[in-house]
Amino acid sequence: MILYKNAEELNELLIRNKDISMLLNEQDRSTLDNLINELSKDINSNLLKTILGLQENKYSIEIIWQLHTKQIVDFTEFIICYKWDFDHIVKTLLCMSESKEKLCQDILIDLLGSLLILLSGEPNHKFDQHIQIIQQFLTQSSLIIIRNHDGWLYLKNLKCSPYLTNSTIQKILKIILKNMLIADVDFHLNIAYEQYRLYKTPDSVYNMLKMFLDEIAEDDIYILIQNVLTQHSEKSNWKLILSLISTFVKTKPDRCHMLKLKLEDFFNQTLSQSITEKSFLIQKAALLTFRHCCLEIGLWSEYNRWYSSYKPNVDTAKVFYSLLTELLPIDVPAALAAHINTQPKLTESCGDVQSVYVKRAQAQLIKINHGEDYMGLFKNYDDCQNRHESDIVKVLESYKSTGQIMRVVLEACVFRNKYFTGTFLKTLMNTQLVDNELRNSFIEKLNSMNKIPKNMYTKWKQEQKSVYFS
Repeated sequence: MILYKNAEELNELLIRNKDISMLLNEQDRSTLDNLINELSKDINSNLLKTILGLQENKYSIEIIWQLHTKQIVDFTEFIICYKWDFDHIVKTLLCMSESKEKLCQDILIDLLGSLLILLSGEPNHKFDQHIQIIQQFLTQSSLIIIRNHDGWLYLKNLKCSPYLTNSTIQKILKIILKNMLIADVDFHLNIAYEQYRLYKTPDSVYNMLKMFLDEIAEDDIYILIQNVLTQHSEKSNWKLILSLISTFVKTKPDRCHMLKLKLEDFFNQTLSQSITEKSFLIQKAALLTFRHCCLEIGLWSEYNRWYSSYKPNVDTAKVFYSLLTELLPIDVPAALAAHINTQPKLTESCGDVQSVYVKRAQAQLIKINHGEDYMGLFKNYDDCQNRHESDIVKVLESYKSTGQIMRVVLEACVFRNKYFTGTFLKTLMNTQLVDNELRNSFIEKLNSMNKIPKNMYTKWKQEQKSVYFS
C-alpha cells in the first residue's frame, strides 16, 4: 500500500513537471528525492522504471538529472527508450549553457558528459542519435558564444569533468573553436584589412581563447588557422582570427616566433600557387594573419625587419607585388610606408616589378596625406562638421578605460604626421571647444611621449591659463 501511494505521488509530480526545460520548485525537489530513495529500494527499481515508462517523454530536465545521478536510468537511455524529441533536447541544453545558475551548469555538465563518453568509445550505430545531438549542440553553441561572450563558461566546467578524457575535451574544444572561426559575422577580409589595427579583443574573448590555448597544442592551433584560411578565407570570423593570434602571442611569448615562422611559411606557399580568384583570397588572408602576428610581437619593426630581408624568386616576386598592388586601396598607411622605406634587395630581374609597386604605393600615400583633412582617424565620415571630434571621442573613451594611448594614434603620429599635427592635435587642443580633465590628461600623456610639437604645447598651456583666469 505504501509503495502504491508513493507511486501515485511520483506520477502526480511527473505530470506537474512535464516541460523538459523546467527546474523543480523546492518542495517538488525534496519530494522527488525522497520518492526516488523509497522506490529505488525495489529490486532493480522495476516499479520506478514502470512509472517512468508510462510518462514517456514528459519530464523536467532536473528529474532526468536526478535519476541519472542516482544511476537509475542513464541520460543516454532516455534518448532511446523514452523517445525525447531531438530538437527539444538540443534547445534545452543550449538554454542551460547560457544560464548563470549553478544548478543549470551542474545538470548540463553531467548530462553532456554522459553523451560525450560515447564519443570516446568504439563507433556504434546505436549511438548515432546521441552523436547527432552532440554535433548539433556544439555547432549551435559556437554561434551562441559568438553572440554572447560569456556563453563559453560551461566549457570551463566541462573540461574539469572527472568522466571525460583529455583527448575528448581537446576534440570538443577544437570543434567549437573551428566553428567559431568559420562563422560569418559580417567582418570580412577587406574590412579586416582596413580595420585590423583598430580592433581590440574584449576581455571575455581573451579569457575564453586563453582557455582554448591552454588545452590545445600549438601545432593544432596553427593547423586550425591554416585550414580556416584555406577553406573560408573571405567569409569567416576575422575578429576571432585576429584575437586568436593576439592571444597566442600574449599567452605564449616563448612560442610566438614559432607561430610567426609557420604563418610566414604558409604565406610563401600561397604565393607559389597558380593565380586564381580563390588563391588570391588565400594569399590576402595569409598575408594579413602573418602581418598581424608580426605587429603583435613587435609592432611594425618586426614586419619591417621581415620585409627588408625578403628574397623571393622572380615568379614569387611577381605574385607578391601583384598582391600588394591589389591591396593599395585598402592597405593602412603604415603598411604602405613600411613597403616604401625598407626595400628588400631583389635580383635585377625582379627590380622592375618592385619599382612599379613602390611608385604606386608612394602615389597612394601622397593621395592619403593630401586628402587627410577629409579622412578621419578611423574612417571617412559623411558628417564633415563632426568627423574629427568623433575621432577624439573614440580615443578618449579608450584612454579612459585602459590608461593607454591607442596604437592607431601613435601610428598616425609617424605615418600620417600632417593629419596628426594639423588636424588631430588641432582639434584635440582647441580650448574654445571643450576643457575637461580627461582630455587634459590625454594631452599631457601625449606630450610626455614627445608626440606634440613644443610650440603647440606651449600655446595650449597659455590658452588654458587665460581660460582659467577669465
